[in-house]
Amino acid sequence: MITRRGLRAEDRPLIAALLESVPAFTDDERAVALELVDVALGQPSTDGHGYRFVLSFQGGDGAPRLLGYLCYGRTPMTQSTYDLYWIATSPDFARSGVARGLVATMESEIAREGGGLVRVETGSREGHGAAVRFYDAVQFTRVAVLADFYAPGDDLMIYTKRVAQARASAGEAPARGDAPARGEAPARGEAPARGEAPLPGEPALYDAAFGYRDYAAERNFLLACARRFGGRPVQRVLSWACGPARHLEAFAELGVGCAGADGSAAMIAFAERAACARGAGAGIRFSCAELDERPDVAPVDLSFVPLSAIHQLATPAALERHLRLAASLLLPGGVHVIEATHPADLTPSGVNRTEWTELRGEQSIDARFRIHIERSTPDRVVPVTLEVVCSARRNGGAPRELSSIRQEATWYVPDLAGWRRIAERVPELSLVATLGDFNVDVPFEHAAAWRLILVLKRL
Repeated sequence: MITRRGLRAEDRPLIAALLESVPAFTDDERAVALELVDVALGQPSTDGHGYRFVLSFQGGDGAPRLLGYLCYGRTPMTQSTYDLYWIATSPDFARSGVARGLVATMESEIAREGGGLVRVETGSREGHGAAVRFYDAVQFTRVAVLADFYAPGDDLMIYTKRVAQARASAGEAPARGDAPARGEAPARGEAPARGEAPLPGEPALYDAAFGYRDYAAERNFLLACARRFGGRPVQRVLSWACGPARHLEAFAELGVGCAGADGSAAMIAFAERAACARGAGAGIRFSCAELDERPDVAPVDLSFVPLSAIHQLATPAALERHLRLAASLLLPGGVHVIEATHPADLTPSGVNRTEWTELRGEQSIDARFRIHIERSTPDRVVPVTLEVVCSARRNGGAPRELSSIRQEATWYVPDLAGWRRIAERVPELSLVATLGDFNVDVPFEHAAAWRLILVLKRL
């Protein structure tokens, strides 16, 4: 289990030990990093303008282990600018989503405060190469380079990223948001907009639990995939395993024709009500179909499978059937994008347990997702579970459970070689890109890769 929290006095020796384990840091840099810790502990901020810390821990049988930490704060004499002063992760957990999770938590806090600009400075020397790649991967923009700033050949590089104001009061999101199969529990009531309390029923709880996803940004990424790797403009899209159809609503906002397929009739009914309630219903056509069944939709320019739902197909033959169906529904030059789980998550060093909370007024939606790697097979078949509990807490009293779901599924998680072998058996499609993030410039081999996103082009 991975948890994140603020700084405590007992954390100082843990941070010192972590800094010593990172070979990229010099002794001077370690001293400065610990100086910020001492200032934060000795002079706690009361106005929100001091140094703030986010620490990531992994629980276990003994004491929790510090995986990494981040230090940031408001930039003096600015209205809404923040500086990311320091981020460090244990070398034992490189490429496992720790740093990404820390940044996501920081951005969530900034969003709750009204949003703003985040600035980070780093050097260009070899020891900081991984940092440069990381900021590129998490979509910071390089805005300035001061040559030879630190030393000859060691430039100062300045990155910035704008964080939008939160549309809802949200809790901590997981480093990786993998979603297992959805069940058939009936939905009751209308679909809530973000920020409203979820109503009982599995589709509504599922929607609330994954409300932290930035659907507009992911839509833009999908469109970028079509531009970079495809051969036709996107006028119509299909979302397989569409769930509550939040991605499709984002496409509908741009006037793109949308179709959604999902194997759960209850989820389809929920998605239809949700889309209509938010004015997007007229632009989306739904079809009840599993990932290896042909939905009743017209050919499209772009199709995609979000949230690791592809792993519901538990054999290579089932994945091949899906790809053949996707090819049959794509127009020539169209692309099919699969958001898959990183293969490393089936190893002890991967992120195979996540917990997070979404806050909606007086209600708390607590979610836990686990890949049971101890029960995985040599063929990379593994059980997964998702638990979501909606509770209400009023006047400081004990929480009262309102509704909950527990989903169990069996996933098949190929490694990259396995994906390539399956794709080769579908000659109508060409695997044109393997990415490691929602960024077309981040390949799967990138040091900061935390997903496996496959882009296939219809020939």
